[in-house]
Amino acid sequence: MVDVGLLPSEKAVVDRSKTAKDGSIVLAVVNGEFTIKMLSCSIKSNVRLLPANSTGAYPSIDITEDTQFEVWGVVIGSFRRFE
Repeated sequence: MVDVGLLPSEKAVVDRSKTAKDGSIVLAVVNGEFTIKMLSCSIKSNVRLLPANSTGAYPSIDITEDTQFEVWGVVIGSFRRFE
């Protein structure tokens, strides 16, 4: 998620009380694995989780009816430690 300013060494701040909407950066559980991605919801009710990393190192995730999927919370910020 480096393209939106969330660097690998940073800690994400997640608000579980917020409702995710199209374009939200979310902490999601997909088939038992946590991931941070941008939520994309189309008019056809297709849900995708999109990376924000222009290196192409991380693929987008298409959510299908067979996918175990839960939005765990909305990322509202991040912080890093210098020591």
